[in-house]
Amino acid sequence: MTEETVEAKQIPETQEQVQEPKAKEPRRDENTIYIGKKGIMSYVLAVVTQFNEGTSEVSIKARGKVISRAVDVAEIVRNRFMSNVKLKSINISTEELTSEDGSMSKVSAIDIILTN
Repeated sequence: MTEETVEAKQIPETQEQVQEPKAKEPRRDENTIYIGKKGIMSYVLAVVTQFNEGTSEVSIKARGKVISRAVDVAEIVRNRFMSNVKLKSINISTEELTSEDGSMSKVSAIDIILTN
């Protein structure tokens, strides 16, 4: 037998041998709270939980009609629950979204960054 035939007769590796267990990758947005249609206190709890878990900075993001809810969340956290939390920055922008019919629409967005 030549070397080529020996290589061809080797047992192929099973799928289990090929895949190695992946290390849990940290989420890039784990300190970001996206504001939606839930009640304000749900988001307040999420922000307070992030700070209690040791995060030094939390970003609150919202678009469109829920921007006022994001502002309310930040103010409730700062004034009622965690008076030591400071406002680091507020970034406003306009994002272009594609609707289902393919048309582009512009939506206002806000990013409020709180720091402990």
